[in-house]
Amino acid sequence: MFDMTTVDLTPALAVAMGQIQNAFNRLTRLVKEMDQPALDYRGPEVTANSTAMLIRHLAVVDLEYLHQIMGRPQPQELTERYGPGEDENGQIPVISGRPATELLAEYEQVIEMVHEYLRGKDDAEATREVQIPWWPQPATVRYVLWHMAYHSAFHQGQISRLKGSYASR
Repeated sequence: MFDMTTVDLTPALAVAMGQIQNAFNRLTRLVKEMDQPALDYRGPEVTANSTAMLIRHLAVVDLEYLHQIMGRPQPQELTERYGPGEDENGQIPVISGRPATELLAEYEQVIEMVHEYLRGKDDAEATREVQIPWWPQPATVRYVLWHMAYHSAFHQGQISRLKGSYASR
């Protein structure tokens, strides 16, 4: 049965977390059969973000959103483990040679950190206002969580196009 809820969270947070988990499950199904050359493929002009780069990007950005929700800086250890969000040119850093299973496992750890933070929070947490520095106005925690799921879906569309382009080379 399909559902979009997480049983160990308050109802106001359970659906949003369920959306994140559902997006991750769809991403996993999308990339699980990709071999390394397909995962590292950057389009016919070698200018696109590869699937590997996009998976890492999702993990890095979700980690940033988590720490914005928490209202505290991201520990240096996590920045070192996951890397920066941008390279010196403001682009997603190039990642290659990393298997999908490894990248997905690292991303799943970030999602579990989000889930762990939300455990034990009450319904009021969902409507607590958060200021994301790069957004023009404040948002609720629930909206930030929804945005995380949407962000994953957006990049899954890019991955689907990359897969098609790779297959038709």
